[in-house]
Amino acid sequence: MPLKERKLKLADLKQRAATETALLAVRLPGQTMKEIRDVARTLNIRMRALVFALLNEGLDAYEASPSAAKSARRRSSR
Repeated sequence: MPLKERKLKLADLKQRAATETALLAVRLPGQTMKEIRDVARTLNIRMRALVFALLNEGLDAYEASPSAAKSARRRSSR
Protein backbone atom coordinates (compact mmCIF):
# COMPACT_ATOMS: atom_id res chain seq x y z
CA MET A 1 0.00 0.00 0.00
CA PRO A 2 1.66 3.28 -1.10
CA LEU A 3 2.07 5.98 1.52
CA LYS A 4 0.17 9.22 1.07
CA GLU A 5 2.51 12.16 0.45
CA ARG A 6 1.31 14.03 3.55
CA LYS A 7 2.18 11.05 5.74
CA LEU A 8 5.64 10.45 4.24
CA LYS A 9 8.41 10.98 6.79
CA LEU A 10 12.19 10.72 6.64
CA ALA A 11 12.08 7.26 8.23
CA ASP A 12 9.75 6.11 5.42
CA LEU A 13 12.36 6.82 2.76
CA LYS A 14 14.13 3.56 3.58
CA GLN A 15 10.99 1.73 2.44
CA ARG A 16 11.09 3.54 -0.93
CA ALA A 17 7.30 3.84 -1.09
CA ALA A 18 5.79 4.82 -4.43
CA THR A 19 4.31 8.30 -4.60
CA GLU A 20 1.55 9.45 -6.90
CA THR A 21 1.33 13.22 -6.48
CA ALA A 22 3.35 15.49 -8.74
CA LEU A 23 5.56 18.03 -7.03
CA LEU A 24 4.54 21.65 -7.53
CA ALA A 25 6.64 23.43 -10.12
CA VAL A 26 8.96 25.66 -8.11
CA ARG A 27 12.19 27.42 -8.95
CA LEU A 28 15.06 26.64 -6.64
CA PRO A 29 18.57 28.05 -6.64
CA GLY A 30 21.07 25.81 -8.41
CA GLN A 31 23.00 25.07 -5.22
CA THR A 32 19.81 23.96 -3.45
CA MET A 33 18.93 21.63 -6.33
CA LYS A 34 22.44 20.18 -6.26
CA GLU A 35 22.21 19.55 -2.52
CA ILE A 36 18.79 17.88 -2.87
CA ARG A 37 20.11 15.74 -5.74
CA ASP A 38 23.21 14.76 -3.72
CA VAL A 39 21.16 13.71 -0.69
CA ALA A 40 18.71 11.77 -2.85
CA ARG A 41 21.57 9.93 -4.54
CA THR A 42 23.22 9.18 -1.21
CA LEU A 43 19.95 7.75 0.14
CA ASN A 44 19.20 6.05 -3.20
CA ILE A 45 15.73 7.60 -3.38
CA ARG A 46 13.88 9.90 -5.76
CA MET A 47 14.27 13.63 -5.32
CA ARG A 48 10.50 14.05 -5.12
CA ALA A 49 10.22 11.64 -2.18
CA LEU A 50 12.99 13.49 -0.37
CA VAL A 51 11.38 16.89 -0.95
CA PHE A 52 7.97 15.68 0.26
CA ALA A 53 9.48 14.08 3.36
CA LEU A 54 11.41 17.25 4.21
CA LEU A 55 8.34 19.44 3.66
CA ASN A 56 6.21 17.18 5.84
CA GLU A 57 8.83 17.14 8.60
CA GLY A 58 8.89 20.94 8.48
CA LEU A 59 5.09 21.18 8.56
CA ASP A 60 4.93 18.88 11.57
CA ALA A 61 7.61 20.92 13.36
CA TYR A 62 5.73 24.13 12.59
CA GLU A 63 2.39 22.72 13.76
CA ALA A 64 4.03 21.65 17.03
CA SER A 65 5.71 25.04 17.55
CA PRO A 66 4.45 27.68 19.99
CA SER A 67 4.07 30.21 17.14
CA ALA A 68 1.66 27.90 15.29
CA ALA A 69 -0.40 27.48 18.46
CA LYS A 70 -0.57 31.27 18.89
CA SER A 71 -1.70 31.71 15.29
CA ALA A 72 -4.42 29.08 15.72
CA ARG A 73 -5.71 30.74 18.89
CA ARG A 74 -5.73 34.14 17.19
CA ARG A 75 -7.72 32.79 14.22
CA SER A 76 -10.28 31.00 16.40
CA SER A 77 -10.92 34.07 18.56
CA ARG A 78 -11.99 36.20 15.58
